[in-house]
Amino acid sequence: MRLLRTVLAAIALTFTAVAPAAANPAEVGTAIPNAQSVGAAPYRLLGITVFDAELFAAGGAFSWQQPFALSLTYARSARQTTIINRTISEMSQRGAGSADELAPLRTQLQRCFPDVARGDRITGVSTSANTARFYVNGAQSCQVEWPNFRRHFFGIWLDARGGQAAMSARLRGEA
Repeated sequence: MRLLRTVLAAIALTFTAVAPAAANPAEVGTAIPNAQSVGAAPYRLLGITVFDAELFAAGGAFSWQQPFALSLTYARSARQTTIINRTISEMSQRGAGSADELAPLRTQLQRCFPDVARGDRITGVSTSANTARFYVNGAQSCQVEWPNFRRHFFGIWLDARGGQAAMSARLRGEA
């Protein structure tokens, strides 16, 4: 089933050239004083780079207890529905609740994430355990409030137990 989802997600993506990772998005410095890069890593699906991820935190030191920002620069086009469906699925697997229980969150995320094209950047700034602000190409798109959002959402990329453990370790500056 997981392989089928992976293949379907790959099919949903438009194959274009790879985009470079963001250097230091302005929204990161505004939201997190003394923000520095903690780590960076590409996310690949079936060997194809989908996006480049970079984690920022004060002083370059990641902690689940402190504000941080995760920036994704897309190397491929992706539809809003694909991004949101994958997000809800991953959050559900991390204990955030069933898809039905996450339906109100889905509505919030629809304001956050548009269709993306190669080179587009979405940055999520985790301001507290339950709150995050999202920026698309530097412009704020939304603010989300949801119980334990930091762990359930950002854990998709940063949780050491996930399917992308090596990528997560690189983002957290551990590899």
